[in-house]
Amino acid sequence: MPLGWDAMNKMMMASALLALAPAAGSADKVEPEPQRVIVSAPQDSEWHSYRRAYKTTMAFARHTATRPLIQVHMQIRPLRPELPMEGLHIELLGETTSVGIAVDAIGRATVPLIKTAYDEDAVLRLNRQKGHYIFSGRYSIRERDDGKYAAADLRAACEQLLSAQRESGYRLRLLGKRCAGIKFVYRLSEEQPRVVHVDASGAERVLPVSHGYPFENATMGTYQVAVYRLADWPAGGTVVAQTRPIAIGTLYE
Repeated sequence: MPLGWDAMNKMMMASALLALAPAAGSADKVEPEPQRVIVSAPQDSEWHSYRRAYKTTMAFARHTATRPLIQVHMQIRPLRPELPMEGLHIELLGETTSVGIAVDAIGRATVPLIKTAYDEDAVLRLNRQKGHYIFSGRYSIRERDDGKYAAADLRAACEQLLSAQRESGYRLRLLGKRCAGIKFVYRLSEEQPRVVHVDASGAERVLPVSHGYPFENATMGTYQVAVYRLADWPAGGTVVAQTRPIAIGTLYE
C-alpha cells in the first residue's frame, strides 16, 4: 500500500526565465531580431523534499525494526498505469551534495540518511519531467537470494506487513482485512516465471501465474503475478521462486 510520503503536497519550483536584450545600434542600423533562448533547467524534473523523505524514512524504520521479514522503500509511482518504470534514477542534490540513488525495476529506492544533505535542505530529483510520477512509499516482503521461502515465513511476513500498514495510518482502510496470499511479481516482458510449492515429501506443484496488480490496486499497472493463496496450500512446505521476482507483495481479503 502506498505510504504517506507527503507526495500529494509537493511544492512546485519556479522556472528560470532568461532573455537576451537586443543589441543597441545607431539610428541608421536595423536592429537584429532578439535571440530566442530555450532553457532546459533541472527544475523541469519531478522532485521531492529530502528532509521530508529523511523524516519519513526514520519514522517508518520503527515499523520494520521488529518485523524482520518485511522492508520499506521510497516508491516512485506513475500517475498513469501505462507509464514506463524502466530507466528511472534519482539524484540527491544540495549545496555540496550530489548522490545518485538507484531505482529498481518496480520503482523502489532506498533513501540514504545523510546529515549534510538534510542540513542543506537538499532535493531528490527524478530523471523525468514533472506531472508524470510521484514520490510515495512502499512496504513489501523481503526477497531472498536463494529464492526459497518457508511457507510459515510467508504467512508470518504477510501478518507483519498488514500490521505495519495499520500502524502507519491505514487502520480504517484495512478494517476487517486479513491475509489471503502472497504475490510474486514479474515484468510482463519476461517469459512466464516458475514458482513451485515443495511439500515435505519433495513433491512439487507449480503456482498459477496470471496478469494482475503487484500490490493493492491498479496504480502500478499490470504485471505477471504468481499468487500463493494461503488457503489453497498446507501450512508446511517451501515455496521456491525458480525465477527471481522483482517484488513480493501481499493479498488481502
